[in-house]
Amino acid sequence: MSISTALSNAASGLTASARAVQVVSSNVANALTEGYAARQIDLTAASLGGVGSGVRVASVTRLVDPAMLGLSRDAGSRAQAGEAGVTFWQRLEASIGAPGEGLSKALSGFETALIAASERPDLDSRLAAVVTAATSFADKLGSVEQTVQALRASADVDIASDVSALNTGLQRIDKLNDQIVRQRAAGQSTLGLEDDRQALITTLSEVVPMREYARADGRVTLFTTGGQLLLDINPQEIGFTQNHAIDPSMRIGSGLSGLTIGGRAVDPGPDGPMRGGRLAASFALRDTEAVSVQAQLDALAEDLVARFQDPGTDPTLAPGDAGVFTDDGLALGGPAAPGLAGRLTVNDAILPGSGGALWHLRDGLGATTPGPVGDAAQIQNLLSALDRPQAVAPGSPRQDFSSTLTETMTRVSIQRQAAEDIATQSAAHLGEVTQQMLANGVDTDAEMQRLLAVEQAYAANARVIETADAMLRRLLEI
Repeated sequence: MSISTALSNAASGLTASARAVQVVSSNVANALTEGYAARQIDLTAASLGGVGSGVRVASVTRLVDPAMLGLSRDAGSRAQAGEAGVTFWQRLEASIGAPGEGLSKALSGFETALIAASERPDLDSRLAAVVTAATSFADKLGSVEQTVQALRASADVDIASDVSALNTGLQRIDKLNDQIVRQRAAGQSTLGLEDDRQALITTLSEVVPMREYARADGRVTLFTTGGQLLLDINPQEIGFTQNHAIDPSMRIGSGLSGLTIGGRAVDPGPDGPMRGGRLAASFALRDTEAVSVQAQLDALAEDLVARFQDPGTDPTLAPGDAGVFTDDGLALGGPAAPGLAGRLTVNDAILPGSGGALWHLRDGLGATTPGPVGDAAQIQNLLSALDRPQAVAPGSPRQDFSSTLTETMTRVSIQRQAAEDIATQSAAHLGEVTQQMLANGVDTDAEMQRLLAVEQAYAANARVIETADAMLRRLLEI
């Protein structure tokens, strides 16, 4: 081997060592950077005319575990969905109130007022207390109904926000794809761009869990875990129209927007192609969970109205007349329209401020003249109406109104507890997967060992150059 060849080989070794130091320092500096993938330098033997001529840097590659990355994204999407469910059920339960509070307390106040009035039916103050308690219960039930609609509106806002984030994110990934293709074609490094793209895909996976498929030119194609194509050569346009006011009658296709991809309607539900993340959870809360709770509240209100407009409760009522509680002033003539809980009101006949009279509670809402002030029979009928076993719906058990209310509150509490359990499990799973991702990331101990090896290689190559220099000096001295 000639001295010039030795110098060339050693110089290439120094160059490779310097590049390896850059890779190690970058790894250590970004050990805690989210979305950063550890780099690995790949070296290969250089040759010139079939003769070895040192070493060259073949490439610097990113170390990514696709399986672990997919698990991490799935765990993140489930955690986000769980968090949305917990927020919904906690707010709803807070609005309804715990046993002894909220609706339960309002019903207890109404029953207590009726008992007090039955003891002294001649006192207008006690009759007025019944009207106040009845109004309070109706208002409380109406406020819970308003909370349900507010939660549906909040879910609608979240959907619009997530759809906007998806569209913006897919466009950014498409631009990153183009940049990566161009820079690769020009022989430039794309590692930073690939880190940015991976972090962005991970963020979007919280909305809809995704899978990425790499192409030879550096592009990635994105699908949801449900099989929906989101990005190929061009990003898909995801469509949704936010509704700023939601009432109980609104459903998808009837006042509420569904989801479209590329102009084609897709199922946004738990069995659809966009399932698994925060977006599907928001649709489920808006169109399934909240609607189910609304139906339970409406059934509760319908049961209450029916009890008090029953002729057995108030014989003075003619067919079609409303009792103490009404559907916005009207009696029930059949299945009520959605939102009855929000329309529940007290009959004007017992409201002095609306032209009514308190004595109607004592003598019957259909009575034309006051009866004996000491007769508490009709007030006892009102109390009996609450205690009478009655089925809320066909096939449901016959029970008193208090039991029906307790059952409704219990269902909400069970759903809240279930949502919290799911969220806790999802958060724990995400934490575990995140720890595994970190363990598979930059290992600073290994990087330090690698740096020592680079230092030794650098010193050896420097020694070769030093020796070659000494030989050349000796030759020049001859």
